[in-house]
Amino acid sequence: MIDRVDVAIVFALDLEAAPLRDRLQDAVRLQARDTAVTTGRLGDRTVAIAVAGMGKVAARATRQVIDGHRPGAVIAAGLCGGLSPDLARGTLVVADRVAHVASATRPPTMSPGGAELITTAAGPVGLTLPDPAALERLSCVVARGLVVTADAVVATPDAKRTLGDETGAIAVDMESWWIVDEALQAGRPVGVVRAVSDTVDTAIPADIARLAGMPHAMRRVGAAMRLLWRRPGAIVELAELRDQAHRVADDLAARLAELVA
Repeated sequence: MIDRVDVAIVFALDLEAAPLRDRLQDAVRLQARDTAVTTGRLGDRTVAIAVAGMGKVAARATRQVIDGHRPGAVIAAGLCGGLSPDLARGTLVVADRVAHVASATRPPTMSPGGAELITTAAGPVGLTLPDPAALERLSCVVARGLVVTADAVVATPDAKRTLGDETGAIAVDMESWWIVDEALQAGRPVGVVRAVSDTVDTAIPADIARLAGMPHAMRRVGAAMRLLWRRPGAIVELAELRDQAHRVADDLAARLAELVA
């Protein structure tokens, strides 16, 4: 078991983490309270991959990973929603800044210290993340800009456009702000690297959005069963969303491996 790693990569869901975890050499999987952590190697780097859960619970999981594995740097990773019409599904998103929004109609809140949280994009991996030189070597489209963390799934095209217009953000997720905050409080360099799973024009049905926004896996399972009982047709929508998420997560894993290894 590796008790000190070069990089900790924190995901919300196992679906997001699994493709990168499958790339690890000498992998050891652990369960730390509510957080699943797998340590191993990507090229010359030692890595801890954590599945933290959705929303604010990711802060506690990030702290557990930092305390338990003492990473040199932290990456918030996973899928995100596009807020810019320029972002196609699968586009790699690298945050210059990250802010927290309570809803699509309220402005970004600031960090406890009063300043907007910044994810620096200068210097090598392990010092500040991500390494601009590594980004330039990637054979994919990279979008740079503000990523906002919301407290619920932003499900409709209108809500996404409103959020993008009012904040200037290019993408939205539910965890990055919490992960970045914990990493900065611990004095760790931190970056946000995500991939667009639903574009600004993609509408997510309200009942599926509520399901997707539940922070705990067991609750999601129960809610999914109730949803399918009430609306059997949702199984097709869920399957399509899951297939899309798997494809995007596979591509994201390849890009993360290039950046970290």
